[in-house]
Amino acid sequence: MRPRHAVTYLALITRTALGYAGLIPDLTVLATAATRDEVAGALAQGLALHLLDSAAPAPRPWATGLADLPGDLQAAYAGREVEQLLVSPAALNPVSLQVARAVAASGLSYREVARRAGMDPAALARMTDPFFQAHTMVALQQLAGVLRLALDVAFVSPVDLPPGAVVGAAWRGALTPLLRVRDVPEVLDADLPLTVRSDRGAFQLLRPAAAQPESSGSTVYEVRELSSARRAGRELKAPAPGLAAAGGGQAF
Repeated sequence: MRPRHAVTYLALITRTALGYAGLIPDLTVLATAATRDEVAGALAQGLALHLLDSAAPAPRPWATGLADLPGDLQAAYAGREVEQLLVSPAALNPVSLQVARAVAASGLSYREVARRAGMDPAALARMTDPFFQAHTMVALQQLAGVLRLALDVAFVSPVDLPPGAVVGAAWRGALTPLLRVRDVPEVLDADLPLTVRSDRGAFQLLRPAAAQPESSGSTVYEVRELSSARRAGRELKAPAPGLAAAGGGQAF
């Protein structure tokens, strides 16, 4: 699912002696890889992890081209062939995030959880990788038993929110993510927990968060992420002279 208003950040990709290097100057996210596509994917993943681990909501992008960057950074790219690409965070697997939060909340080490579940520690580490997509029901059930949790799998019909209804998100590295949602009738007239689908993905609104914004018109909820909107980098239509262009929140 592609969001209608994806947040994108400027990325600069250049050739190196060993392959390709990429930089998102807004957030100083760096990546190197053997191919151009690999470095673009690494930048999207690095961006997603940076925002996930940040103690603050995603900052608004400020650079749209090389000309917007400080002089010293422009000078570092002078005379080089630079590809300008707008990159959005790679989609995170909500199952992996829930596994990581559950293990962290248990107070046990990864090695001990893996031992009790009868799995290799490396396998448990893979299950917490935000980009891992091969979880099995057997492994999840083993993990749930060790952590004294219930595994809840259900197919539900989400409530569709109007575009722009989700106005902020903060993961803050916490066990429970937060989502700021406009006070639209689809939410106000329903009971919680409520499964919703928005242009930022699908979520289950669990309960209002303890801290709420001073301004009215929106509410911050503790949520469970069910699916992320897949985002892709898109081409800059008007590259700066001499540069090669190729396709490729507001605080609470």
